[in-house]
Amino acid sequence: MQLQEATPHILVVEDEPSMRQGIYRILTRQGLEVSTAASGEEALTIIGTETFPLVLVDLKMPGIDGFELIERINSVKPGTICVVVSALATVAAVVKTTKMGTFDFVVKPFVPDELMVVVNRAIEKWRTTSETHRLRAEREAHLLQLSAEKSRLRTIVQSMGDGLLVVNIDRNVVLDNAAARSILGRIEDQRQLESINDVIPDQRVCDQIGELLVNPKAQQVKMEIMLAPRHDQGSPIYVRVTLAPFRDENNRLLGVAVLLADISETKAYERMKTMFISMVAHEIKAPIAAIESYLNIIENGILDHDVPRIKGIAARCLERSSALLAMVQDLLEITRQDAIQNNRVIDKLDVLELAKKLADFHRVPAAERNITIELSAHGALKPLMADAAEIERMLTNLLSNAIKYNRDGGKIWVRLDASASALRIEVEDNGIGMSPEDARRVGEEFFRVKDDKTRTITGTGLGLALVKRIVKSYYGSLEVESQPERGSLFRILIPLDEPEQVAMGT
Repeated sequence: MQLQEATPHILVVEDEPSMRQGIYRILTRQGLEVSTAASGEEALTIIGTETFPLVLVDLKMPGIDGFELIERINSVKPGTICVVVSALATVAAVVKTTKMGTFDFVVKPFVPDELMVVVNRAIEKWRTTSETHRLRAEREAHLLQLSAEKSRLRTIVQSMGDGLLVVNIDRNVVLDNAAARSILGRIEDQRQLESINDVIPDQRVCDQIGELLVNPKAQQVKMEIMLAPRHDQGSPIYVRVTLAPFRDENNRLLGVAVLLADISETKAYERMKTMFISMVAHEIKAPIAAIESYLNIIENGILDHDVPRIKGIAARCLERSSALLAMVQDLLEITRQDAIQNNRVIDKLDVLELAKKLADFHRVPAAERNITIELSAHGALKPLMADAAEIERMLTNLLSNAIKYNRDGGKIWVRLDASASALRIEVEDNGIGMSPEDARRVGEEFFRVKDDKTRTITGTGLGLALVKRIVKSYYGSLEVESQPERGSLFRILIPLDEPEQVAMGT
């Protein structure tokens, strides 16, 4: 990789010498400036004397561990981008570090390319943030010189990503930009010298501007408003409003600059993050409580002379812990799917042979509930140009779901078929099924059907979301047909004539 732009000074905090040196070599070979620390205490000492925009932190360290170190870095050097590099890939660790504001999580062991994908994304975030701060500083400086530099300022504000309105002392809008008109739904209305009350459909903002214009000691004010959805949208628009009074060289108040930032996507992300934390907490509470209860029984010696029952309890504990590990794997897979696109190994893949292997593997857990799996293939199946690991993950998720949501004594059909241009994969079961409304939502991240029949079935709603992402990356389609009490059919179509596009990823 050729680094042509400024790069941050990186600090690697790792107590294991070989791992610390390994990460140092990976980063320095890419032309990055790197320092290292062997403990949390040493890292804090170094951070106190130097600036490190990007810090790679191990979680399990003696003394000050990674969790405490991240917390203290956030306190003494807010804005530092922290990336966790650790083998402690538990749900609790992922959730805790996410809530602490870490940028990403790299699981040990890893290959250099996996580390560099995350580091490069962190560097890009640093560059974007630095550039944003720089542009905002420039924008404020230009606004202070509005009377002398109006023509040059107009060019600048028209290219801004955020919306801008300039309100004069008479409460009239004398300048706006395209972003502001877009946010306010006034794309075709570019008139000026309009009253602020006719431009911003929120009385609180208008009243606040009026107060600033009559207050000689007025200071910047920030607030959030919600605008009604426009005709082409189905949800309200959330806007962060910054009101900044500006003055001339004699400190006389000239007007108010109104900055508008559309934060609708940020609000949606916050809702998704809240839902994610709630979902993870819900999913891990029951199995952990069950495992703890079983272990308390064994610890209290109640079953010291009943080896068969102890083995039964151990089997149930393993079953519960396996479900937790599967959830962690789904979480890591769904967050890393985009980042690993460039690391695909695209080659000719015998899908029938892979399907046979996976069907045989899943017949063991299926047999525990007397569920049979039938595999059939029709037509001349051409090799599929694909990454074997991705297709295996896709089929595994579909088969696992077909078992989980089936009935005892049920059946699963796996069908492969091909035309001249596409491969068709179908996984059908005669299980509990779902409503048409729920079937339409299959593939949404964190969505799960919730009713009396699924209440005891563990899952995150991420398995099918990952299937949908993989199918989309091969320019394919995922179709779902389902009826309550009759079962579900998942149909995947993948084109066979796009090997070059597939190799490029999406």
